[in-house]
Amino acid sequence: MTTAPATQLFCYGAWLFNIDKAQTLLKKHPRDAEPTSVADWSAHYHLHQLTPDYDGAPWCPVFGPDHSAFNAEHALQTDLDKPVIIATMEFDGRPSILLIDGVHRMYRAMIEGRATLPAHILTAAETAAIRER
Repeated sequence: MTTAPATQLFCYGAWLFNIDKAQTLLKKHPRDAEPTSVADWSAHYHLHQLTPDYDGAPWCPVFGPDHSAFNAEHALQTDLDKPVIIATMEFDGRPSILLIDGVHRMYRAMIEGRATLPAHILTAAETAAIRER
């Protein structure tokens, strides 16, 4: 008997985003990737703390991803040509963005000194459709 692969989810505080649904949505509604700043996202997620010799907690020590498994060795094997996924939410009528898929790729790009990575940016409506809570 085979088991179904686990659904890929991203948790940020109380919010939970279904990455598998986001990838399906992007296949149904393709768009060009846009460059997004590695320095900005690395600073937001405190990726500079996760040096290759990192010997701290096995999770990414940032506000947001709730003890997400972070593996520097895995990060250095990721495909930097695969676009990261950025969600858009609205607060007080203004858009706000959140990286929901690609933290490992962002880490590798930071280590390698890349300025940008390609990104697919979801609309607020698309983000609402893939948000579990």
